[in-house]
Amino acid sequence: MKKNCKIGKNCTLLPGVVIGNKNLEDDGSWVIIGDNCYIGLGAKIFGQVTIGNNVIIGANSVVVKDIPDNCVVSGIPAKIIKKMA
Repeated sequence: MKKNCKIGKNCTLLPGVVIGNKNLEDDGSWVIIGDNCYIGLGAKIFGQVTIGNNVIIGANSVVVKDIPDNCVVSGIPAKIIKKMA
């Protein structure tokens, strides 16, 4: 089994979080999650995505694009709803 995810320090993943690729076969893509992230209940992260540091992902959101540092994202697909200072 190949590892395809790197999760930073002090991250919280609530139940039902799915991290993976968009298809059944291993395409070699990686998901990179920064430090101090909070991933809400039932959130899904698909494809080759990089999530910055200090990011909050809302419950049931679907992340398919990179997320910069210090953001709150939510929705299907997830969009930035707030940038923190």
